[in-house]
Amino acid sequence: MHDVVVVGGGIAGLTAARDLAHRGYGVLVLEARDRLGGRTWWKRFADTDHHAEMGGTWFDEGTQLNIAREIQRYSLPTVLSPAGQAFRVSLGGRSLARSDQPVPPDVRPDLEKAIDHIVDQSRRVTFGSDLDSPDLHDLDIPFSELVAPYSDQQLVDEYLSMWAAFAFGCDPSDVSALQVLTWVAGYDNMTWTLDDAPATKFALGTASLVDALAEDGGSEIELSAPVVSIGDAGDHVEVTTAGGETHRARFALLATPVNTWEDIELPIPTDSLKARFAAEGLAGQAVKLHALVDDVPEFLMASGWGGPLCWVSEQANFDGGRLLVGIGSDDSAIDGTDPAQVQQAIRQFAPEATVRMCDSHNWSTDPYAKGTWTTYRPGQLSRYYSDFFVPHGRLYFGGSDLARGWAGFMDGAIESGAETAAALSRRLSEDS
Repeated sequence: MHDVVVVGGGIAGLTAARDLAHRGYGVLVLEARDRLGGRTWWKRFADTDHHAEMGGTWFDEGTQLNIAREIQRYSLPTVLSPAGQAFRVSLGGRSLARSDQPVPPDVRPDLEKAIDHIVDQSRRVTFGSDLDSPDLHDLDIPFSELVAPYSDQQLVDEYLSMWAAFAFGCDPSDVSALQVLTWVAGYDNMTWTLDDAPATKFALGTASLVDALAEDGGSEIELSAPVVSIGDAGDHVEVTTAGGETHRARFALLATPVNTWEDIELPIPTDSLKARFAAEGLAGQAVKLHALVDDVPEFLMASGWGGPLCWVSEQANFDGGRLLVGIGSDDSAIDGTDPAQVQQAIRQFAPEATVRMCDSHNWSTDPYAKGTWTTYRPGQLSRYYSDFFVPHGRLYFGGSDLARGWAGFMDGAIESGAETAAALSRRLSEDS
């Protein structure tokens, strides 16, 4: 019998498994997919020998200290995404000339008032704690509602919508303003623009971090082992896979996306906060695509509203073409593997663009993700945050969706994995 069965081989699960193994505990990791990494996936781009990140990619070592620690621990090389040089903005149904401003000068004062309001409200938030405080309930509203008083100007409204959709992968009415403000607070109370969002990435792909975590500590790992039930027998847990294999352990850690919890039979009451949270689900439904493109400006960086993509940026160049990454707020609005649809979307910003090939992964239809990165719906932090870190009997919960700080980033996954491993270690010691 193992000490802990970790369900989910993403970054949170692997971090927890490593930390527990380092403390001398026997750990088994069960991963549903035939690969590790969860909602990160560094894979070959289309039919080329080049790789691209289908999921989580970017981070900021200056504010995201958990991932900075792991980078230092494993001496992982990092690189900055190419800086934009040819800027394009599409707002109000037209392309806008742009040097260093996202909206025309006459509209800028209205945009600055909205940004000042966002920053002022973010100062009410203590990053990484107490997001269910009654003092913050008035902020757990749709982001669109928070900025509505400042959105009379169409260009301001569309710019703020574009900014939120890019950052949270959904319509601005579907994300809690409190989560938006939490990210602003974590970024030292500054609203990063689409030009200066976290831009550092792993030089050898997210697989370099995933492999380092998996190889450190010596935990057992089983791939292609989707879990269908976790039972709490009082003095141990029983974790059963779709293949009919049952593993016994002293404790279990569920480290899969919240949107997948309902697919696993769990030993929690149907009216519990966690069950209700899982039933509501998170809101992220972004599309992220990569395209090898001809006839676009060098180091294009474009943003806009009204099309299927709200952000496009060059990430690399090879074979004479430029590899662009694009993000949109609705994965049903475009098929990221269809060159014709991708070309039409990119032409919103670069009318002469010709797409040679493209690649994407639909995380919303992925049965082991059922959505993209962490995006809380309005009201969810007020209702459920206090229960994020509470175990049910011998079952513990972890993952980027439950992070205190950078939920939705790899940093949040590492934070949650490490904190949950520490809590489990204390419980294991008491239970011996």
